[in-house]
Amino acid sequence: MRDCREAVRSVLAAEFGAGTIRFLRPRTLGLFRTRAPVALQLYRAAKEGRLIWLGPRSFAMLSRPADRAPGGGARAMRWIDHQWSLVVLVFELVLFVVVALAIAALRSMIGPVATWYALIVLEILLIFVILADQVIQLLAAAWRGLRALVRDRPSADRIAAETLPFEEWTMRLCHHDDERGAADLLAAIGGRLAELAGPDAALACPRDAITTSGMRARVASWADGLESDDDQEISVRVPRQRPIRRHRIVDTGSIFFLWLAAITVLPLSIAGSVASWEREACAGTCTGRPMTYASALEWLAYRLMWQEPPDLTAATHLARSIGLMFGMLLPATVVMAVVCSVRYTRYRKQLKEEYRQRMNEIYERERVLLIVATPVELEAVLRQVRTYRDADPVLDFDGGHPVYRLGMIGGAEVLLAQVGPGITSPVSAAYSVPELLDEWRPGYVIMLGICFGLREERQRLGDVIVAVQLQVISVRAGETEDRDRGDKVTAGHRLVERFKVAVPPSGVRVWPGLLLSWDVLVDSGSLREALKARYPDAEGGEMEGAGVYASSVRVGTEWIVVKGICDWGWDKNSDSQELAAANASKLVLDLIAARAFAPRPGRKP
Repeated sequence: MRDCREAVRSVLAAEFGAGTIRFLRPRTLGLFRTRAPVALQLYRAAKEGRLIWLGPRSFAMLSRPADRAPGGGARAMRWIDHQWSLVVLVFELVLFVVVALAIAALRSMIGPVATWYALIVLEILLIFVILADQVIQLLAAAWRGLRALVRDRPSADRIAAETLPFEEWTMRLCHHDDERGAADLLAAIGGRLAELAGPDAALACPRDAITTSGMRARVASWADGLESDDDQEISVRVPRQRPIRRHRIVDTGSIFFLWLAAITVLPLSIAGSVASWEREACAGTCTGRPMTYASALEWLAYRLMWQEPPDLTAATHLARSIGLMFGMLLPATVVMAVVCSVRYTRYRKQLKEEYRQRMNEIYERERVLLIVATPVELEAVLRQVRTYRDADPVLDFDGGHPVYRLGMIGGAEVLLAQVGPGITSPVSAAYSVPELLDEWRPGYVIMLGICFGLREERQRLGDVIVAVQLQVISVRAGETEDRDRGDKVTAGHRLVERFKVAVPPSGVRVWPGLLLSWDVLVDSGSLREALKARYPDAEGGEMEGAGVYASSVRVGTEWIVVKGICDWGWDKNSDSQELAAANASKLVLDLIAARAFAPRPGRKP
């Protein structure tokens, strides 16, 4: 608890610390906060395993959907947390009883009169606090009703911010006030979420739960579920497996609060007129008549409930007419409640559909998996992606194979994974890609990097080959002849269509055609000439595409191989590898940024 209190002090000193405290402890009704002090919330989260703690200056707190307790003793702590205003009220009552007993015990010392007055003052204080709490609750309800009438319809972002914490796991607090170590905290949050909810749980990240502007930008980039900007109220970290969720929204009335406020204010405003009419008409005999403001208010309150107060009757025609009108307010309130409930239910249903559509769009965003095999290719992609996003890629270890989450580019979520060279080693594409496809379920797989060219008479180092077709080299060697046994396959048709219209980098030529894939590093002039003669349509060759093709085609995922020419298959060196990898990366990422993989408007889920 001492660490929790120190953490709260660190939050209060942060840039948005005071606002985050108000977010964690809203004053929804009355005078008292509806949630427990933040230190107690942190202590509860630690007991339930929801607190990610790197120190009092770097920590985060998660909450379950609808903040459900895991069971056992945690239910009691959850009740105290959520019923804090009731806890405070009970404490006040207990304190009142204790103080009253103490005053009574001191009666012999302070005297009976002083004791009596002290008890009266104590009782008045208690009644004042309770009445003030009730009045503030009523005024707050009326104010919410008025705001609902005059404000614009809530945006989908607002609906998501109100709804997602009840539907998904939520990051209720994120505090990090150091320039370094933010990535460690985010990685720990992802790991803890996977432990508590599994690898396929989404995480809602409200902006108001984050204490610094720098961390807000990092979390928005890390989450990537919603397009982030300065006004975005919530982001969603999308899971690897993305089902279409059905959401439960608990709707409440709005205009009905205005009606209740009106029928509360009406007796207060008209009681004076009723008393005036009765005084003028009583002609000296005013017994049993509502001639004072208090008696008129009492008579109107009884009439509102279809009753006559004992020994109190109005005599004037105007007062009786007002009483009859007040008697009609009760059935009118029932009718108003039904009508408002129906209308508001329809209204919320429309908002719910808009929210559901937006969430479905998030879950249906295309996911593009980029595969590279060498460090040069990896660095080329990471360097190129910085021209599209300010945020650094996030390395995700939650699955079996490490993946760089590059974020949202051109309306698609882009992932990057490095596999081993060739197709026979345990870390090669043939073994790693199936695991990646099963974990992340991408819509498209693009193998990019470097290759050797076969047509030096028209090709140049740095040009890019787009494998419209892939020839897998598998040779049967006989005594008299060699025979091909490998597949000759066409890449995914949608990817082929998109790369046909891709705009190449300046000064770079793109060669769509046949690419050879062989688990042999070709560095021989004679072998290269043999391949060139055997496959006269081939543009070049590489080593990993066969593994990508074989893995993707089994699960029906579109695939293609895009590689830059770094040599000619003999006298190899690394002089042009960076250039070839950079050109291939730019061609692919430029196409993604041009929204070639963005969701199509109007597509049904």
